[in-house]
Amino acid sequence: MELNSFLISISATYANIQEWLFAHVAGPLLYQLDLMALAEDVFDGIDWFLFGCIQIFLIVVVLRTWERFAPAETQERLSKSSKADIAYTLLHRSGIFHGLIFIVLSGFFFEIDSLLHDFRFSRMNVESWYPPLTAIPLISFCIYFVLLDFVEYLYHRASHVFNWWWQLHALHHSQTVMTAWSDDRNHFLDDVMHAVVFSFFALLIGVSPGQFILLVVLSQLIQSWQHANIKVHLGQFKYFLVSPLFHRLHHAVGYGHEAKGKPGVLGGCNFGVLFPWWDMLFNTAVFSTEVHPTGVRNMSVSHQIFKQQWQVLMYAVHEIFPKRS
Repeated sequence: MELNSFLISISATYANIQEWLFAHVAGPLLYQLDLMALAEDVFDGIDWFLFGCIQIFLIVVVLRTWERFAPAETQERLSKSSKADIAYTLLHRSGIFHGLIFIVLSGFFFEIDSLLHDFRFSRMNVESWYPPLTAIPLISFCIYFVLLDFVEYLYHRASHVFNWWWQLHALHHSQTVMTAWSDDRNHFLDDVMHAVVFSFFALLIGVSPGQFILLVVLSQLIQSWQHANIKVHLGQFKYFLVSPLFHRLHHAVGYGHEAKGKPGVLGGCNFGVLFPWWDMLFNTAVFSTEVHPTGVRNMSVSHQIFKQQWQVLMYAVHEIFPKRS
């Protein structure tokens, strides 16, 4: 009973903070800009902001503390490259990419639903698969989590196949000082592409806006833990969840993004985002307790965000339009 009262108190406090932010910050701003038509979407958007704040708090208090007591490697406490990662995290955890694109695609789906219905197309709503079971919110949430993680695996592996795409994704791999901040170190174009694909499939299988936020937030928090400089052994549980050591091997020079025995040739291992099952199924899993240096062979990028973005974009453009001699 005490736990239930505690949870109710937390929920009420959260709701009060959300309402206060809208009434005293977002609402007046929308009124001044004559954008009150967006009030409902902005109110929901505050959810993204608050969940982002909670994530950042957990990264600072829990994950960064964990890194101190069980580091995978000795690191400078706050390197120059890590400062850029912090900025990326503060931007991404605000929900700008996933939130806005999900809203845009929701409107798009609404407009074409009737048209697609004529072609006997309908969303693969998980709740309707076997209502006595799949209509239970927790059950449907878990199914969505697994299905979307399979989409994540395919998307991630594809980014290691096409050279132009890899040049964008290589920014994520370029970090030689991996920490709990490193997950959001991505090129903005790749982020937009990922958000479009992820949101599209989420809508396709019937994920509701409320579930979508929780799916994204929980996934992001787990991925922050996976990128952390933590040496932790999960025992047999390593076959259920991607661990920091499993994912670190994906970032390791000569392992995670190169074909075995072929330096510079795209390939790699451990593409799983949340669950290692897909790597095990497609024979791309490597379980090891060894700690390897991370980064990309013969690649260094600026410590400044906008220079990083421009640098890897040019690499991608040169792959699409190679210079002719």
